[in-house]
Amino acid sequence: MQTTRLITLALLTFTSSMSLGQSLVGASAPNTVGGQGGSDLIVIDPATGSWDFYMRVPHDTSDSRQLYYFTSLPGCRLASTLYRNNGTANTTAQYMVINPGTGGVSTFNFGAPLATSYIEGIEYSPRHGNLLVSFGALGNFGTNRLAVVNADDGTVISSTTAISGIADMDYIVSTASEDLFIDFNAGTAAARIKKLTNPLPATAFTSFASPPLLNLYWDAARHPSTNEIIFADTNGNRLVRLVGNAYVSGPSLAGGAQIRGLAWGFLPPRTVMPAFAGVCPGGTATITAHAVGTGPFSYKWRKDGQDIAASENPSALKPTLELPGASGATVGQYDCVILNDCGTHVTDAVPFILCVADLNCDGAVDDTDFTIFLVQYNILDCADPSMPAGCSCDFNADGIVEDTDFQLFLPAYNRFACGE
Repeated sequence: MQTTRLITLALLTFTSSMSLGQSLVGASAPNTVGGQGGSDLIVIDPATGSWDFYMRVPHDTSDSRQLYYFTSLPGCRLASTLYRNNGTANTTAQYMVINPGTGGVSTFNFGAPLATSYIEGIEYSPRHGNLLVSFGALGNFGTNRLAVVNADDGTVISSTTAISGIADMDYIVSTASEDLFIDFNAGTAAARIKKLTNPLPATAFTSFASPPLLNLYWDAARHPSTNEIIFADTNGNRLVRLVGNAYVSGPSLAGGAQIRGLAWGFLPPRTVMPAFAGVCPGGTATITAHAVGTGPFSYKWRKDGQDIAASENPSALKPTLELPGASGATVGQYDCVILNDCGTHVTDAVPFILCVADLNCDGAVDDTDFTIFLVQYNILDCADPSMPAGCSCDFNADGIVEDTDFQLFLPAYNRFACGE
């Protein structure tokens, strides 16, 4: 009897966000994993609120530090302030650059005058070719000054004095042609979203939108192609869109997830791997690698570090590798080289084990298989006419089913799951 096993290599890629050309990335509320503080980056489907883990960013979580005011950078990188959410404007923030391709994280102190200021909005501005950062004097939540900051190290290139007509710039969202400043809780509706009419050093603004007053919300992001503005409200669990001058409530994030930072960006592929793959002799195994990141992706499967020829197995160039007719020749270590416009990712290797003790090919070595083994063990000789065809329990191929075969069967029975 043949069977088919499905082994999932990675978490799901959300086509609704991928179809827009970039991925919506959220930075979780700070947490501790294995004694190390940090935040998790997740890829979010804005249509459903479902999400997938992308990578963990370790950082100092003392004094309520968190990844807040999030943005994407050229070169498939991300950036954020390491903000102290301790209820006071008397603390400064640091600047973090995250490289998902390498997993590297760099933390910098902002240059003067930001190094001794209260910082809120941060966004990569294509018009300025660097970061725009809103800031103000310590002790005052009103960020009414702007700085152009080097996106690589946080040094300040230029800055303004207090800007007339601006009380607070909580969030900055930018596209190739516009830089917007958001203060949803401004006392005057016309002041809630303003547009910078020219790149700095000009400081002229016009009103962009006048939505209702909103007191509790988190980071905002603007898609560079559709121009849609999306943000997280309440405790960072629900997505909300700004449509004209109105808010349209979207989905809550699955599993009660809470985010602090939010950005659209291009992400290299990453995966989460299972521990094993396995199937009975003659069965078919399928190993699926669904990349998390920004598609489209290309795939190249390998066995024991060597490319699998697509001429012999066309599935070697697809997300799902098919391994039909499993035999001893199938046994090995399988990984996948995944490529997108941001770079190349090689998955962890998954061992394929031929599960010879799964005698009925149901994916588990259980009591049914033990019963089959006992029948052949009691017959002993593979040449005995009463022995079932193939003498499948002669695992060491010595012509008899005896204690040595039982010693080979027992570990698989104790593991239960085939191939584990």
